[in-house]
Amino acid sequence: MKVRKTTGIAAALLIAALAVASVAVASERYPTYELQVVFDLPQAKLIGAATIDVPQGKELSIDRGDLRILSLTNGGRRISPDTLESDTFTLRAEGPLHIGFEGTFTGSERDVIDQDKIVLRGIWYPVVEGTYRYRLTATLPRDFVAVSEADRVRRTEANGQATFTFDLPYPQRDDDGITFVASTQWASRDAKYKDIELSIHMLRRNAGRLDEMMRQAQRYLQRLEGLLGDYPFRRLAIVENPVPLHYSLSMPTYILLAQESVGAEASENSALNHEIAHAWFGNGVLADYDGGNWAEGLASYFSDHLEHERLGYAWERRQRMMAGYQNNVAEEATLPLSNFTESSDFASRITGYAKSAIVFHMLRRLLGDERFFAAMRKFVKENLFSVASWTDIRKAFEREAAMDLGWFFHQWVDGAATPELSLEKVSVQAAGEKHELRLTVIQKPPVFALAVPVTIHFERGRSETALLHISDERHEFRYSLNEKPVRVVLDESYDVFRRLTPAEIPPTINTLLTRPRVTLVAPPGEQAKFGRLIDAFEGEGPAIAVFGWDHAWPRKDRQPIAARLRQPGETTTRQQRRMRRAVESGAATETSATSLILLGENNPLIAKLFGRVDLPRGGFTITVLKHPRSPGDVVAIVTAVSKAEVDAGYGKLIDRPRYSTAAFNGGKLTYYELRSGQRGISAEVTAEPR
Repeated sequence: MKVRKTTGIAAALLIAALAVASVAVASERYPTYELQVVFDLPQAKLIGAATIDVPQGKELSIDRGDLRILSLTNGGRRISPDTLESDTFTLRAEGPLHIGFEGTFTGSERDVIDQDKIVLRGIWYPVVEGTYRYRLTATLPRDFVAVSEADRVRRTEANGQATFTFDLPYPQRDDDGITFVASTQWASRDAKYKDIELSIHMLRRNAGRLDEMMRQAQRYLQRLEGLLGDYPFRRLAIVENPVPLHYSLSMPTYILLAQESVGAEASENSALNHEIAHAWFGNGVLADYDGGNWAEGLASYFSDHLEHERLGYAWERRQRMMAGYQNNVAEEATLPLSNFTESSDFASRITGYAKSAIVFHMLRRLLGDERFFAAMRKFVKENLFSVASWTDIRKAFEREAAMDLGWFFHQWVDGAATPELSLEKVSVQAAGEKHELRLTVIQKPPVFALAVPVTIHFERGRSETALLHISDERHEFRYSLNEKPVRVVLDESYDVFRRLTPAEIPPTINTLLTRPRVTLVAPPGEQAKFGRLIDAFEGEGPAIAVFGWDHAWPRKDRQPIAARLRQPGETTTRQQRRMRRAVESGAATETSATSLILLGENNPLIAKLFGRVDLPRGGFTITVLKHPRSPGDVVAIVTAVSKAEVDAGYGKLIDRPRYSTAAFNGGKLTYYELRSGQRGISAEVTAEPR
């Protein structure tokens, strides 16, 4: 994730300020912003001085957030802080601007100062609208290690204090700004990749992973340089966040990794690869937020997606990405990529990350690998340290491909609809020694121009792939074949962003939690153990509870699921028996948009639906399976050895949306599995008489 500064957040404490001399600027186009800070750790306080060297007469908008302005000098003229507007004030520069300020940061996950850690990402200094070349000097106790955006870092010691000078010779927008993190709790390792200075800082409990993390960083850098050209900066610091956030962040020259990412069960679950890719996309070339943030999609594609491609299961990843989009992005809430700026919720995140990545995959298929990667390298080189838009990306690819791609970007970047395809009338007829295959592809409106692979499987096990060009609602294709086909599969590898059929949607925690309705089934005696899990569904949607009790609650706006179980009764009503039969049968439909949650490993419905099921072992476990009689729905089997294990583990489910099986002990993930849905839109070939 590429960090953006959010205004209006409680700001940090800044130290007594001095006027700071200007530094040489990387480019004369950009004014300089010099920042000096010191810390009063017992008071969680920061005191600072800012010097902004801007052209005389320039109108400035300054956001101080919750900072207290101590002094303000504009071109040598003192201004009383008491005359300033509340949070944001404006003035016309009469020369260099000097601001003394202070702030206190306690308890916020975004900004915190305490005795052993400092994390500052919000408005911890006066944020001046515009693009600047920043330089930061920070003084703090010498047992701290400090990191900020910088290609050059200098550390000096005096009187038990360490002073760090961070020099970033590249322009930064106020939206991106600068950040600061420091800790006394890190174990560190330094190395080099070519001429790039690498440093790793991890919490001491993870010191044993320093060498592994260094090797991963060097491998990712080598691969990305091969695809995109030289790493844009001179330094890369990889820092474990001393604050336990659930997401990682990338800034120019350093990465703030979430603690859970450092302890990821597998390298594919680590954010490191993705955040390193942001050195090119988002930090090297800056995204034009007003015209759509393309950086997350490219970072996702060049990291996680290509890693899955290397391991041989990129198609499964794309299937999960499309399913996640389908599960979480309601039709009325679709967002064009040209309108995506940052991840504000799961729907926007999966649009800006997953859909965007698949759009770049389709562009790669359209152009071919050689032209695609050549265009990407030229795009990075031509736009390094500048703001680029989707239009700039389009022009880069058009120049390399020597073709008009306006239709592609209009369809996939400016539009928000999703194609929906199906197969119809798939048959074969003998034609002499040949076999004529006929198939019809149906596309629901609105109609897209698509190139969709179809895989033809033959009697003797061989298969071949053809490319279907579709641009209307109904298109019939005919093929003359030497062998008899028995099955065809449309888009077997998920090369086209589209709606999945119910059978294709994989059974995942995300699929479970995003159905409009949920049915919780608990035998008597299990309710107390699973009470916290049951309460987590309360009041968010209609629910059915069988085995002796049921209660439906009104659905809250935009909430996907809900259930509430009352104390079990002694009788089973006729209505409840009908409900139970519907649960067992899947209501005899392809999909009922209902999730079924079976609580307890001895729940009698498990055997009725699946026969024998191998469940994972753990204090708290979940296993999500396709409903055997309703392929669009899923069934979750939830087990626990105690109420304490449920209480420790149930809240972790939402953080593991792509898993099909997960086991926890004391709230810590100990085992997981991924499962796929049916691969592609599949149809058996029927034989027709001559």
